[in-house]
Amino acid sequence: MIALDGWQVPGYETKIKCSFKLAGEDLSGYGSLTLSSDNGVKPAVLSVTTKIPFNEKSDLAKLISKAKELDEHGARIIRTVNCDVAESFKVRKAKFDGEMSATEDEEVKSWVVSFDLLEVMSKSEREQLQIDSEANNNTTLQSTDGHNSLQHQFENVEGP
Repeated sequence: MIALDGWQVPGYETKIKCSFKLAGEDLSGYGSLTLSSDNGVKPAVLSVTTKIPFNEKSDLAKLISKAKELDEHGARIIRTVNCDVAESFKVRKAKFDGEMSATEDEEVKSWVVSFDLLEVMSKSEREQLQIDSEANNNTTLQSTDGHNSLQHQFENVEGP
């Protein structure tokens, strides 16, 4: 079971897979060492697969319209995600990303629908923004200060 902004995603036999990548790079060269760099935690991806009965095509249409919905700036809408696996991975906000598909399954008279939700404003991202904000508050812009100093010197010079 998964809900987006409080709206229950329709269907049955819903399967949700959540994953994220621990980015890194092999630094061992040609040797057999296990040296690698740590390049951070990438956003999580929720992969959802569900079955929507043929006689509930309005539910499929509603899901598709939610996936295509844009905000006033033309960006995909960020949704609040509610499901157990997302809560375990601490995924709170996500947006539709990648491919969305619906495949007919004649045996069970339903569409097999699959889509991905990409995490937005992850814990790692929020921490990085906080670090960047603190760094900006603790520094002065040399180019601005240098320009202002130079401008002040020109203003104090007498002559042609």
